[in-house]
Amino acid sequence: MVGEHNSIMVNDVWEVVPRPQDRSVVGSRWIYKIKYAADVSVEKYKARFVAKGYAQKEGIYYEETFAPVAKYTSIRTVISLAAQMGWEIHQMDVKTALLNKVIEEEVYIKQPEGFETHEKKSLVCKLKKALYGLKQGPRAWYSQIDGYLQKMECVKSDADPNLYYLVVENEPLILVLYVNDLFLT
Repeated sequence: MVGEHNSIMVNDVWEVVPRPQDRSVVGSRWIYKIKYAADVSVEKYKARFVAKGYAQKEGIYYEETFAPVAKYTSIRTVISLAAQMGWEIHQMDVKTALLNKVIEEEVYIKQPEGFETHEKKSLVCKLKKALYGLKQGPRAWYSQIDGYLQKMECVKSDADPNLYYLVVENEPLILVLYVNDLFLT
């Protein structure tokens, strides 16, 4: 829990403010998960702080939620191409993906249990960035990574909106496949 809370604080995800009278406050909670190693022993205990996004109402808290998902055929095609061409595959995991995108909507959530600032009942967290559980979170992250890849002059494929490619002089074709927070390059 402390590590997750520290990630949130380092990424400046929210500011603690007095509870607004004219706005609803979205609930929040901790979700716990046990990660197992290949030999089925416990590798680590993981905690993630999430917003109770199911309480959000369209048009009030968010406008759009759609974020494309990579097609399995694209994943298989990239892996097949890499095998046939002798390319290396690199995988990257963005651990705090959603915590990096500024959100446009004004969303307030309850403070995380165990990490309350001052008096719990009178203060809430005003989100500056997306948080896991928010309806608009995946779309916010997709727009962030899409903008970044296009700024690097990667071209988005017509076949799959999560498949990008880049041709550099005297270098082989570089494919980037975005699968939620998984990249194959």
